[in-house]
Amino acid sequence: MNGIANPFERFELKIMEAGHDQVDSSWHRFVTFFPYYRLYYIVSGHAVIYLQEQMLELKPGHMYYVPAFSLFDAHCDQILDHYWIHFNFDATAEKYLTICPPRYEATPRPSDEAIFRLATELARLPAEEKHLPDVVAAESLSKYLFSRFLPDEEELESSDAVRFIPVLQYIDENFSKKITNEDLSAIVYLTPNYFSNLFTRRFGVSPQKYILQKRLNLAAAMLFESGKSIKEIAFACGFENETYFNRQFHKIMGMSPGKYRKVTVPLNG
Repeated sequence: MNGIANPFERFELKIMEAGHDQVDSSWHRFVTFFPYYRLYYIVSGHAVIYLQEQMLELKPGHMYYVPAFSLFDAHCDQILDHYWIHFNFDATAEKYLTICPPRYEATPRPSDEAIFRLATELARLPAEEKHLPDVVAAESLSKYLFSRFLPDEEELESSDAVRFIPVLQYIDENFSKKITNEDLSAIVYLTPNYFSNLFTRRFGVSPQKYILQKRLNLAAAMLFESGKSIKEIAFACGFENETYFNRQFHKIMGMSPGKYRKVTVPLNG
């Protein structure tokens, strides 16, 4: 892979929650910019989910991968019986997922449902009954399930996006500071204009729009997981003032940070 080891040979996956549920048409009310990655296995029923760039039809016997912060809406026209796993990646894996996006749907195998069922059962064990082997097994099974969505080896080898990894690393490490195109272009020894054009072609957004999206995603995760005030979160994510943060958050998320914190609750899948 252009002299770089396959980035997906070793990655860490941490399960945040998992389960087996049946949902109806009310499901769409709980769909927001959710801060965790998701895997679904559909047992029966039918639904459609709307991501940032496309629509996915959820069909029985199929597995689906949904990136964090990508699910905007859902339409469930039948009772949807499904297994689900919500999880996070380590920082290195997240960078590679940005430059080598996984597929959203995986070809089903006869063993998928049994593996999904075991992974969710282990993940949902009460704390007093869950031991280290259970955690390791649940996360290992989830990693296997996720691996089914990874790009082919040929896709990884042909990608020129690995050159942007130091840029993504710099962005992740400097959220609270002002980041300019000049700062980023110097990392890869390009002129600011050429770098900006190249970055935009590769990722579909300008460097500054990418930084804004990353900051808003981090802010959404902090609103969901922490008790920090909105002002504290705004500054921690690199926004110059709370007013600008509120305006940008509402523009992208469709609601204020305060409302997002109130309505964003763990989903039934």
